[in-house]
Amino acid sequence: MRIRPILGGIKSYIPWLSSVKWLSSSRGTGGTISARYCYSVWLRHLCLAQDYGLPTQPAVIAELGPGDSIGSGLAGLLTGSQKYYALDVVEYTTTKRNRAIFEELVGLFADRADIPDEDEFPDVYPRLRSYGFPSEILTEERLGVSLDAAKLERIRQDLLDMPDGPQGGSAIRYICPWYDSAVIEPETVDMIFSQAVLEHVEEIDATCRAMRRWLKTGGVMSHQIDFSSHNITETWNGHWSLSDFTWRLIKGRKRFLINREPLSTHVELLKKTGCRVVCVLPVTDTGGTQRSRLARRYEHISDEDLTTKSAHILAVKE
Repeated sequence: MRIRPILGGIKSYIPWLSSVKWLSSSRGTGGTISARYCYSVWLRHLCLAQDYGLPTQPAVIAELGPGDSIGSGLAGLLTGSQKYYALDVVEYTTTKRNRAIFEELVGLFADRADIPDEDEFPDVYPRLRSYGFPSEILTEERLGVSLDAAKLERIRQDLLDMPDGPQGGSAIRYICPWYDSAVIEPETVDMIFSQAVLEHVEEIDATCRAMRRWLKTGGVMSHQIDFSSHNITETWNGHWSLSDFTWRLIKGRKRFLINREPLSTHVELLKKTGCRVVCVLPVTDTGGTQRSRLARRYEHISDEDLTTKSAHILAVKE
């Protein structure tokens, strides 16, 4: 494994080390600084829902872990959603960035731009059969309503109001930090989505219960989950070879890292909470750490778990 993650964990116990820049982990979360990334992510979730016969015009949407911007949720509002909940545990986003991304998104939808594919974003999943603009979902009539000038102005005002909390009638509610399922009323959300977030959630069982609580019956969950070590180890699945003691050193006092749960944990928890798993789209890699090197905690995981590097899970509340 790499030495820097252990040093970073130790640093979290020693306040004065926070000034050592090369050990700092106070960087952003990645992709959502780009409007094209957010456009691509939201449309992938929407297109996948259509492929599996699920609703593609959710009125109320919620996103776990929006990160550096709420751009993916803004893309949802620009395709017809009326309300968006953004739930995070660390506040990375800024009003300035959100406003800039919003204006770029308006242009992308106005131009009916194709969905940015793996040539532009090679690490973004799920893959789609086609990356052309999904005009069968986003009809001219639908876009005419969702891109109405008055609606765009209301969203712009909501973005300005965001730092002071949601105003009456606001389409956006940003909740950070969120830890209590009571932050959203039960059975009020049509679709919950996340992009490379659930692998960071420590209380994954409680989070699954919260998501089910928020969803209406027939509501959709759409989650892309990354099961890799996030570069903590030399091999993509080397985190499953580390002892619990070593992992505690790496995590230190960080508010979150990765939970090291494999695919089967997420699928089983969704089923346990009363959701029907519609599809699991895995990305596999057999070139990582082999079974003989696994820590005791993981020595009995299935071959499917051991080789699944990421997966997209679609589920419906029953």
